[in-house]
Amino acid sequence: MKRRKILMIALCIVLAFSLSMMATACGGGDSGSDDQAATEEPAAEEPAAEEPAAEDTGEEAAASGDAEKPLVGISVPNNPTGWVGAVQWTAKKKAEELGLNFQLVASNDPNDQANKIDDLINMGCDYIVLFPENDELAVAAQKIKDAGIPLIDFDRTLGDTTPDYYIAGDNTDMGVIGANYIIEKLEGNGGKVAIMNIPNYGEIFTERVNGAKSVFDKEDNIEIIGEWASDNGAPETVLPVMKDVLTANPEIDAIYSTDDEMSMGILQAIKEAGRTDIKVITGGGGWKDYFNVMNDYPDIWVSSQTYAPYMMNNCLEVVQQLINGETVPEKTIIPPVNVDRTNYEQYLTDNGITEDAPY
Repeated sequence: MKRRKILMIALCIVLAFSLSMMATACGGGDSGSDDQAATEEPAAEEPAAEEPAAEDTGEEAAASGDAEKPLVGISVPNNPTGWVGAVQWTAKKKAEELGLNFQLVASNDPNDQANKIDDLINMGCDYIVLFPENDELAVAAQKIKDAGIPLIDFDRTLGDTTPDYYIAGDNTDMGVIGANYIIEKLEGNGGKVAIMNIPNYGEIFTERVNGAKSVFDKEDNIEIIGEWASDNGAPETVLPVMKDVLTANPEIDAIYSTDDEMSMGILQAIKEAGRTDIKVITGGGGWKDYFNVMNDYPDIWVSSQTYAPYMMNNCLEVVQQLINGETVPEKTIIPPVNVDRTNYEQYLTDNGITEDAPY
């Protein structure tokens, strides 16, 4: 009986020791706590101000972890069109090439962009490059200036807010060049012109139309039969608008279009309607896919009066110059060029726009 009791006690001691060893091997004890703390520590140290951009868009990148470098915030719309997508792509590529310490945030609408501008200010950015959705960003842009952060505005205006530096294409001249192109291709015979615009894209599109109208108004034999608007430049959005224009107007000689992507929708509508009266179409933006269809319409002079989305490079070069302590012009206006089937291949080559380019 005593032997049995002694044997039971011995077995209990062995079992207890074994269970203790198993608990230690499975991560219990001080060693497991240290591992958990080590895993959680980086998340606790991550700056709270950076989280919204990462969660909302997934479009952020820090090219350098060097805290000694000035932090550059870059705010862009989130790809509503191919041109804007190319601007975003160019911004990241150029910032990395320059070795900037930067935070790139993309926004889905003006309110979202305004909120992300607040985030960039709270991060303590030393410079902010802003490609605004539209003029509604004036209030948010003023916050940047009030915080004492140099503001580099790209492409679009900001209402009453004046940026420290402004880099854009000459939109009024785009309209002038486009109107003169139409007059040239109509060979002095004049004709009926429809104007297609995207007012939602802001003041710069109004500038394009006003530039074109300033030329047409001087021509006695040019008749502007109307102005029509699309919500955006996506060809599928433009298509039904243009179908209505064609139905309402059985005779059109030329179409002044403010945007390349819009012009793609216009061409599709003309093709589906079987119209042969339209002789000239303009555009704007520098979209290589649009260039590639120019030869598909030998009876229409398809053109674009454009500056490339890759001029975002100029913005980031300005930032680098400011970091270096160099003097930079407050305004840089890039002249547009006229592109049609006679020179688009040369234009692509001259600007280094290859097949893998996003626009």
